[in-house]
Order: sequence, then C-alpha cells, then structure tokens
Amino acid sequence: MRFSTPGPDYYADMHMVLDGECYALVWSPAGTVFSGFNADGTTASPNDRIVIAAPLAKNGRCPVVYFQVPADIYKELEGGEWAVCLLDTRNALGVTSGVSANRPRRVNRWGVVKGGIVLEPKAVASPSLVSAARLRSGASATSHGGTQAGIVSEIPAYAEAPEITSIEVTDGLVKLAVSGTVPYLTYTLSSGENPDGLVEDLSADLVDGAPDGEIEIAAPRAEGGRFFKVTRAR
Repeated sequence: MRFSTPGPDYYADMHMVLDGECYALVWSPAGTVFSGFNADGTTASPNDRIVIAAPLAKNGRCPVVYFQVPADIYKELEGGEWAVCLLDTRNALGVTSGVSANRPRRVNRWGVVKGGIVLEPKAVASPSLVSAARLRSGASATSHGGTQAGIVSEIPAYAEAPEITSIEVTDGLVKLAVSGTVPYLTYTLSSGENPDGLVEDLSADLVDGAPDGEIEIAAPRAEGGRFFKVTRAR
C-alpha cells in the first residue's frame, strides 16, 4: 500500500502539523465507515482496526509511505474499507505523544484523509501500473487538499472520572488537587457563578493526567465566589 498527503495538514487550532505527528492506516468492515478513535488510541468500534500507526509527519504533510501487508492479514481484511487518518497526539506542552505497540499513546482529535491510499500488486514495477490496483477494498487515489484533525476523540467508558480532593486559595490563585486522571487526557477547569452555568475557564492551567497520583490545576482568583468543575481540555 502506498499513501501520502499533499499537505499542508492542520490541527483544529489551525497550526500546521508538527514533524513527528502520527498518521494511521485503518480498516473497517465492508459497507461501514471508520468509527473514529478513543482518546487512549484505541478504535471507537471494536469492529475497526488500526493496521499501522506511526509518527510520519514531515514538513506539514505525510510523505510517501510504502507499507507491505502480509498476505495472510490482507486475505483476512480483503473486501473491507481502508482509510488514512491524521491524528492530533499533542500533550499539554504541545509535544506529540508518539506510538506504542502500533497504537497512538493518545488521540485528541483526528481526521480522515480524502483519498490517500493506492493498493499496489506485489509485482508492480512501474507507477503506470498502479491504476489497475486502485479502488480495491475501498481504496482510492491520493487526495489534492490538506487534511485537518478536527474530530474530537471519544472518552472511553472505562476511563476514570476526575475528583477534586482539595482546594486552596493562595497568591491570587485558586489551586485544585485532582485525583482519578488518565495520561491520555489533558485537563482544565470550567467555572461560573452557579453550578448550572459553568463554561471553560480560558485562564486555567492545562495539565496532563497522572494515573499514579494527583495533579494540580490552578486558575486566577476572581472577585466573589465561583464554582469549579474539572473538564477535558479541547
């Protein structure tokens, strides 16, 4: 399989993808559409499959990548739908998180490349022969426009729920200690004058989860009382 993107590719915040950002070659059963990613890098549907995920981005795009699918695996997947996805794996510091065991360590957002895959027979010796292999298993030719990772990933049902364990007001800041966080999510605060009117506090910290301990999230102190809730940073 050969796939690439023409670029430039972007995150939802319109920053161009960083070198080392991840792209994933994914597969779905025939007649279905790829369901997307959970925040921990798994597929949202157990029927979908990540065939390969790798930190491939260079100069704002996915360069030409050749991936050889073993015959037994291709036979198992033949007839399904293939797609290439751009991922946003950045942590709270804006650094990409990479891949572990062929799975992205985290996925904040994702987007499907429009086209991007060409299936090539084992015996292909010339690009002029590639067209005969196109559109098998739902594949298509390379796209002609940038891709954006704009779809928010799902929080898996098994993810722990964050819990505020203490609150302290000091040095003009409100500091909340939070337990029950996971490393593949970045947390911040929503706040408001009443519990039913909480909105994301844009002045609050962005902090990655820490499964083995507590994290601290701070926000500037405001006049009067406020309610706080720990939320996922978008």
